Amino acid sequence: MVFNPYDMPHPQNYGQAPPNGLTKRHLERYVSWLKLKYPNGSTAKNYYTSFKSLVIVLADYGFVETATDDLLPPNPFPNNAQNTKDADPLTMGEMQRLLGALKSDLVAIHKGTFLGNGAEAMAVMLLITAARSGINTTPLLEMTRDALKPHPFVPNLRLITTIKRRGKGAQSKTIRQTNLLDEYSAIPLDGVAVLNKALEISKPLLAMASEEICSYVWLYRKRMGNYIPLPTSSTNFFKNSVGAVGL
Repeated sequence: MVFNPYDMPHPQNYGQAPPNGLTKRHLERYVSWLKLKYPNGSTAKNYYTSFKSLVIVLADYGFVETATDDLLPPNPFPNNAQNTKDADPLTMGEMQRLLGALKSDLVAIHKGTFLGNGAEAMAVMLLITAARSGINTTPLLEMTRDALKPHPFVPNLRLITTIKRRGKGAQSKTIRQTNLLDEYSAIPLDGVAVLNKALEISKPLLAMASEEICSYVWLYRKRMGNYIPLPTSSTNFFKNSVGAVGL
């Protein structure tokens, strides 16, 4: 097991070390390299946080004998929150134009005239579901096929149950079934209908999907070519032919 977070020659060979050979200098140089490679600060800090967790686990298992307090820099990214600027939310006009484009794509999906591939069709329905429900990105991408349930009290409402990793628990969002139709084509546009359409389109792929993703909603058929890893067997070929949006 060799520690090599970056490939940078150095006369004292600081770039490589076994876990028990790590020194504070290695960590300081790794932090310096992260700051150079990711100057915005946020990405560098995220990589360092993950690496720090790995070092702590290695120390817990005895692979690193140096005390982690002596090894890890105390605060390598001070004032990181002040240096990081969040993305600006869409303006009302931008949101209206986006939803208008998504509506046009959804109508094309229903009519069979959508020009994109399966992944792009699923992405359209995922974005509409996100706008209708307000569910965060990761829980939405990992939504299971049994997530949509009847509301216990209100007939025209449905509950979407997802898992939030940070809280390690289920969260439920209410979504309205309005029977909203496109005025020209009588195609249902409400959030429940869109989610049901995604379930309908992806249902034939369940038999080909791998065990890791077969419970997800946003499945699509991968195209032949660069999208499919080289199969090691015929079974793996069929499993590799189905993907999940965002995963």
